[in-house]
Amino acid sequence: MAPNRRRNRNYILTTASLLVIVVACIVTAGCTGGTSTPGTSVGLAGTSWTLDSYLDENGTFVPVLPGTEVTAAFSPDGKVTGSAGCNGYGGDYQIDGTSLSVSSLVQTLKLCLEPEGIMEQEARFIDLLGSAAGCRIEDDRLVITDAEGADVLVFVQDSFAPVMLPGTSWKLASLTDENGTLTPIINGTAVTAKFSLDRNVGGSAGCNSYGAGYTVDGANLAIEPAIRTEMYCSEPPGLMDQEDRYLALLAEVASYRVENDRLILADSEGNNLLVFEKAAPTPDLPLVGTKWVLDSYSTGGDAISSVIAGATVTANFAADGNVGGNAGCNHYGGEYTLDGANLAVSSLFSTLMYCQTPGVMEQESAYLAHLANASSYRTEGDRLILTDAEGNDLLFFVQAPEVPAAPLAGTAWTLGSFSSPDGETVSSVIVGTTITAVFSDGNVTGNAGCNSYGAGYVLDGTNLTIEPPISTKMHCGEPEGVMNQETRYLNLLTSVAGYQIDGNRLDLLDEGGATLLTFSAGRP
Repeated sequence: MAPNRRRNRNYILTTASLLVIVVACIVTAGCTGGTSTPGTSVGLAGTSWTLDSYLDENGTFVPVLPGTEVTAAFSPDGKVTGSAGCNGYGGDYQIDGTSLSVSSLVQTLKLCLEPEGIMEQEARFIDLLGSAAGCRIEDDRLVITDAEGADVLVFVQDSFAPVMLPGTSWKLASLTDENGTLTPIINGTAVTAKFSLDRNVGGSAGCNSYGAGYTVDGANLAIEPAIRTEMYCSEPPGLMDQEDRYLALLAEVASYRVENDRLILADSEGNNLLVFEKAAPTPDLPLVGTKWVLDSYSTGGDAISSVIAGATVTANFAADGNVGGNAGCNHYGGEYTLDGANLAVSSLFSTLMYCQTPGVMEQESAYLAHLANASSYRTEGDRLILTDAEGNDLLFFVQAPEVPAAPLAGTAWTLGSFSSPDGETVSSVIVGTTITAVFSDGNVTGNAGCNSYGAGYVLDGTNLTIEPPISTKMHCGEPEGVMNQETRYLNLLTSVAGYQIDGNRLDLLDEGGATLLTFSAGRP
């Protein structure tokens, strides 16, 4: 599949420089409001503010530097976001009466040199915001206090928009057709838009993932031409036309407004182009223990490509520090280490099968090379992005759909790989040979590559023992090594002490839990 050019490496599926903000629970309440009516509860959620002055390190209130703007928007879902003057930032907030706490603050990593002192002001602001312990609202001014009750930050309220756009997620409800009429999106399709803190918008256009940069100034909004992956979806009818229309309309947007949890994007003449509904916030899935399936990957420079149709590439980061899955043709495994968002993958190995589907082997090589070069990761909802040391996005995963575990008994299992005699390496089944196993009524039967075989087995929970098998006595001269492979397989069966099934994959294990034989259900 032809790769798609990106405006830059951070536009598909959001950015590499900002950690994902964890969704926090909200205790509904407000700050004390109004000097004339002390104790009145005023809601903070859904308001946005611009910093007017702050307490410097000498204990003196000073105004914000001329030419800089420091903002704070408190969304209803417990997030506070804005600009710290140079970098975008975000975090979680909780409010209970007059008590306010801000946590999990993260920010982008730009360096601004003008005006002089902007980075020192930014650092001071982030420190004071993180130390917030209380708040009150006085005559359209928000005052944040520290644990001793001292005023540390004073904001004035913004008037241009009741809800700040950065940090919000939406799902499309309707879009204008060629005649300018708003029409609902096609049933069974999902189009999404997530506006990140560092001014990128991305999501699903219905079939393909997309990304674009955006700028916002008050209620004015401009979105750059979007780029997308290059899949083609034939169902439901009209999906690709809807996707093309949606992406074209994004580029025509000139303003936005939020009305009753709906986001409305309009053109320069005020005509409504796109109407979104608020997307329910979803917590980010953990890296470890989640089953991931590859959606797209970098093909060099600014290009990315979708995974070849019919090829499934998976990754499972286990709690014991091992990572493994299917690379599209072969099974692979390795080790990984984590340090915060830093990720290192090492000691990668794979089976040695060859698959003839055009492009699959090249895709597999690129995938394993990217995995070995991964330096950090981020999760965004049900998506995982792996990034190299330069901040380039390499691999884009989505959560794998749940596959019901195939039963041990009655399933036709086909061997994919087996361990070496020393247990240190894994070998693929020789091309042109097929080894099978069917467990039924206390007996396992199948083909060992040349001869048919059978053996009794005993099952106790996940403990499994197999008696020495008997087999027919044919000799097969081709392909080379088939008889040695058969002997190795039959000997390994007698070393089996347990099993585990993950979806359509069966692993037969030795007494120490190491994998001896790996099968797939119903396919080689």
